[in-house]
Amino acid sequence: MRSALRLLIGVLVLSHASPALANFGDVYGFGARASAMAGTHTALANDVSALHYNIAGMTLGKPGFTIGFHSAMDDVTIAMKPRPQGYDLPDMAQDSPRIPSKYRLRSRGDVTDLPNLYQVLIGGTWSLGIAPLRLGFAAMLPANGLGGQRASYPDEREQYHSNNLDFDLIGRRSNSMTLLAGAAFALFDWLSVGAGMSIMPTAETQSSVYLPDASQQDVLDMAVTNDQRTQVGFNVGVLVQPHKNLRLGASWRSENYFQIKVTNGVQIKGFQGDATSFPVQQAVDVIANYTPDTLSFGAAWQQGTVTLAADAVVAKWSGYRNRQGERPRTFNDTVSVRLGGEIARQSGPTFRAGLSWEPSPVPPQTGRTNYVDNDRARLTVGAGHAIELRGQSFELNWAIGLQHLMPRDTDKASQQPHPTCGPGVTVLCDEIDDTTPDPISQKPDPAYEGLQTGSPGFPGWQSFGDLLSVGVDLKWRF
Repeated sequence: MRSALRLLIGVLVLSHASPALANFGDVYGFGARASAMAGTHTALANDVSALHYNIAGMTLGKPGFTIGFHSAMDDVTIAMKPRPQGYDLPDMAQDSPRIPSKYRLRSRGDVTDLPNLYQVLIGGTWSLGIAPLRLGFAAMLPANGLGGQRASYPDEREQYHSNNLDFDLIGRRSNSMTLLAGAAFALFDWLSVGAGMSIMPTAETQSSVYLPDASQQDVLDMAVTNDQRTQVGFNVGVLVQPHKNLRLGASWRSENYFQIKVTNGVQIKGFQGDATSFPVQQAVDVIANYTPDTLSFGAAWQQGTVTLAADAVVAKWSGYRNRQGERPRTFNDTVSVRLGGEIARQSGPTFRAGLSWEPSPVPPQTGRTNYVDNDRARLTVGAGHAIELRGQSFELNWAIGLQHLMPRDTDKASQQPHPTCGPGVTVLCDEIDDTTPDPISQKPDPAYEGLQTGSPGFPGWQSFGDLLSVGVDLKWRF
């Protein structure tokens, strides 16, 4: 049964996990102009980037078409602290209540690299001949594959899989497909509104498994039904211009995640007379990625050739769902602060720069879980170049961004006595209860006394590093 379930989940994750919603734009910026200004676009976005930052902003600019290429590289590390002796799961041969630590399929070790990301941006806005109307569509697509995710466990269960840690909110989560669409309308010269959606697939799979011999679990018959559906997340925005030099914007994006639901019905020959085990029902809920509800507020002030902007983004990370579909309810809501500006020249490029602070929603990981994340400080620069070609107006934008992961040191807190791992236990826990009896004497076995854990995060780790992103867009206004 386990073999059948692993096979099925592996096929599903490989074939469907790539279109996760959390995207490159969440971490590095959506479009070169926005990226060069550290994402301060709630009150500034005026092209396809408005679909991500504030959809109402599409009314600020002329209709147009954008194509671009963006990439991100890293120099990050999760340095594992050495495991002290005496905490491994003991080898009691066939009587071991858990698989002994020495039989782990993979070694525990440092993480020193994340996959490089390469994304293509394509999209446009149209008015359909109605001046105050804008319709928009944008796609940000991985250029080096269809993306990928790993459905790892956040605690001691991961020792049976990768036996390592991973950055939970950066890295693979950014290499995914993003599809955005929406409409905006200028109700007055000073007021615009918009609404849109994020389009993503989801998968529901039902399998019927027949095992003719329970002792040969690799010999089975399986019939799989897979239903792929479209899941929609919503976003709305408003843009107000109370003064000729001032714009104020607000935008809301709903919680989103890509989900794989798997249900198995396993029939084992010889158990047909037992109503409690025929068929065996299995259910798995995999969340390939998660983006929280976000509420953004922004202001932009333009004085002559100088534009200054500031954004505050509230993210409801307290509703986080991890890769196993669990809601730990331990993440913190965050407020990110972004500052940006640009200086336009009458003849020459427009220079841009930005700063931002992105706090981590992950609390200190002193207990059972091993979520890895860091506060991030970001510095960005870039420029825009106006180009006239055969009577047509083009704009070439580029951006470079550096994000520094503030070093974070994690040590597991030791409890006395150590509770046994189980549902609802959040502190560092003992995987084998001290009272587990010897199978012959039926007395507590001294080998099980004290804390025994194979958690890859024990006794702690350090995480730090830098993220570098570059991007270039070509925009055609028509």
